[in-house]
Amino acid sequence: MLQDSDSWLDLLQEGLALARAGEFDDALDHFERARRLAPTRPETACALGREHMRRGQLEKALELLEEAWNQDRSLVTAGTSLARCLGLDLEKFERAHSVLDDVDAQFPHESTSKLIRAEVLLAEGRHEEAAVVSEALLNTESERVSQSATLLMARVENERGLRAIRTGGLERAIFAFKRAGDLDPAWAAPKSNLGATFEKLGKLRRAEAAYRSALDADPSYARGWHNLFLLYQRQNDTRAGDCIERAFRADTASVVITADFAMALLGDGDPDSARAVLACHAHGLGDLSDSWASLVVPLMAAGSRELASFCLGNAKERSTDPELIRRTEALLDSVTPGDAQA
Repeated sequence: MLQDSDSWLDLLQEGLALARAGEFDDALDHFERARRLAPTRPETACALGREHMRRGQLEKALELLEEAWNQDRSLVTAGTSLARCLGLDLEKFERAHSVLDDVDAQFPHESTSKLIRAEVLLAEGRHEEAAVVSEALLNTESERVSQSATLLMARVENERGLRAIRTGGLERAIFAFKRAGDLDPAWAAPKSNLGATFEKLGKLRRAEAAYRSALDADPSYARGWHNLFLLYQRQNDTRAGDCIERAFRADTASVVITADFAMALLGDGDPDSARAVLACHAHGLGDLSDSWASLVVPLMAAGSRELASFCLGNAKERSTDPELIRRTEALLDSVTPGDAQA
């Protein structure tokens, strides 16, 4: 019996080392073998549950993590992992907070549970509450927790900026987006949002610089390329074409980017390439009727009944849902070519 115990523990420790090294398939094999040798040990359930959670296998992860936590409430990793699975992956916020309450009651100085609490609050949309928790962790002794809290504060500031825009507070939005960018320099979104705010204020050079800064942080950031395309398009700048192509290559699933790229190609006198782009988008989403139908209205609103009809025809060929086609045809008839695109 003692030999079996040593064996499962060795396998568990080796599996954890493999996971830290990024060798996840081998780690999973070790965890499964440890679980078979020691099926009643909460440590094996926790390690295996965490690996299933990392792979997005949430039902199995939840079962294992609940087992581990209910079996041993001193196993803090099981509690924090369970809360993360419930709150961030499954959006079962109330249950996640309940688990975190139990963890905090037993481990009042455990910073990881407080970090997860802030993440769950942020996911719930309770941004100011998340800010309070995150700010308290900024100077914690754990460098990992402090860095994570800093990144969470960047998300809070970005949300503050978005809220300020919705209420017309553009100057407040600028401050918030700058703050978010300073807190997380590698995150492109607040820099792009800053550019959009400058554009609303008519500060086009500063808008361009902010979009470029976003793309320096993340050259594959599709929204940044798309925002830059729109800016250049309004100025009749020939660089617009390169930007929309880069946006599409970064995100072929976006309906708005796809429609804009197709319209740009049509405007350049290349309808065959425009249709090819639309087909690429639809094929990437499984070549389904709804992927074709979703393109109809933005293309019609942008001014091309020809491309909109092309997409509707493809939707009809693939449709098993007459109601979808009926709604799409009605939308097509309701939109006047050249209407402002939503």
